[in-house]
Amino acid sequence: MKTNKLEKWILLEQSGELSPRRRKMLDACPDAAAKRAELNALCSAVQPADAEPSPWCVTRINARLKTERRSLLLPARVWQPILALAACLTLIVTTFDFMPETSTTPPTVLTAAETYAWSVQFDEDLAELESLILAISGTPLDITEM
Repeated sequence: MKTNKLEKWILLEQSGELSPRRRKMLDACPDAAAKRAELNALCSAVQPADAEPSPWCVTRINARLKTERRSLLLPARVWQPILALAACLTLIVTTFDFMPETSTTPPTVLTAAETYAWSVQFDEDLAELESLILAISGTPLDITEM
């Protein structure tokens, strides 16, 4: 029997978890008696510890547990890959959003009405923005400072 298996079975035997079939196999092994004697010598050399800590120690542990609060925030090493992934996904999504759509008509052929309607709306918005900026500023020369 291998030494690792033998030691494992002896420890299981001591805790009462070894099956009767394996106990018979362990009893038949010649090296088991030497390992059992070694384990018994170690167990007798170790003094049993007190089952409960002192009352002073208990109060100190409770006080430390009450004062130490763990932070709910994740450390930077956890956030870095998450933020990198979010940046990559944002880049991919914005790249696909601004890619030109494929159509059957060539992009140079636009009707004059579409161009005119867009530029009129744009010009109206620009004029409104300019008038708002002039209304906020005291003089017409302040617009260059903004």
